[in-house]
Amino acid sequence: MTRAVNAALWVKLTLPGVGQIGPGKIELLRKIAELQSISAAARAMDMSYRRAWLLVDELNKLFDQPVVAKWQGGKSKGGAALTKFGETLVESYEQLVARANDANRELLAELGRRASR
Repeated sequence: MTRAVNAALWVKLTLPGVGQIGPGKIELLRKIAELQSISAAARAMDMSYRRAWLLVDELNKLFDQPVVAKWQGGKSKGGAALTKFGETLVESYEQLVARANDANRELLAELGRRASR
């Protein structure tokens, strides 16, 4: 007897002509919030610092206000944190995914039951 697969949606938010936000960028934001550092977040995700920095820069340019606040190094070392808007963005994305999964629960369950392993 095969066991049902727990099917879930992978949501990518597209802002036409502006950019996209998906699970990868949201996970990067979660890691920055947790670790207070772009470089630590990049290491935790097995991503280069340059790639993480470019994604943060892209996210900061997507909206009319920044998503991540950064400060320079020195004696106190550098760091980063989500802005209030950044926190709202992560929460909104999580709500969007949860609502989409909830609205499609029956279909996802049926597809999960029919998936072969």
